[in-house]
Amino acid sequence: MSTAATPATAVSARKPHLLAWISWTVVLSCLAYFLFNNVPRYFVLTPKSYGSYFWPRAHWLLPHVASGLLAIVIGPMQFWPRMRSRYLNAHRLAGRVYVVTVLTGSIAALGMASTIPNEPAYALGLTFLAVAWLATTSMAFIAVRRGNIPQHRQWMVRSYVVTFAFVTFRLVERAMGAYHILPEESRDVVLAWGCWSIPLLVTEVVMQARLVFSPRAPA
Repeated sequence: MSTAATPATAVSARKPHLLAWISWTVVLSCLAYFLFNNVPRYFVLTPKSYGSYFWPRAHWLLPHVASGLLAIVIGPMQFWPRMRSRYLNAHRLAGRVYVVTVLTGSIAALGMASTIPNEPAYALGLTFLAVAWLATTSMAFIAVRRGNIPQHRQWMVRSYVVTFAFVTFRLVERAMGAYHILPEESRDVVLAWGCWSIPLLVTEVVMQARLVFSPRAPA
């Protein structure tokens, strides 16, 4: 009997690969837009560059931005199968750097959130964003230390979704502002919660759907 794949099997094998390429193309395009349009001004340490709102918290914001920038750039490398299979030591080193940057960025984010004046709902949303960032990354780290690679991969996906929340926040904020959706203060509160909780929910449904809808094994 021939073991060659049928055309239908070949097409089905290509679909996940194609979807992955399309998804990463969208993610990296959004990331590049965010980096070029939002990040550079935070590395110019002047009141004019930071603005009156952020300048008093520059000592928290700069390490937060720098750490988040490293994490958001390193993250996609961790999902590259060739790097995991051929350059395992580099993968492990990048993973350690990612964990340290998330830890630093989370602490800085908590410091920033604690100094936000007269906006408790907004501050609480950013606080839980920092907690979710730290929690998902910690679970990924603990899983790999215990040798549980499938759980490590799932928690790394969740961790990067939360890392990408910084990009999500700014891009959606700009789109909502362009179409005058909600007043600015209400918009910021909605995004402080929605930029990480909604993507996490979608991610969880997609990951678990593979198990829920997979063919059942014979009884």
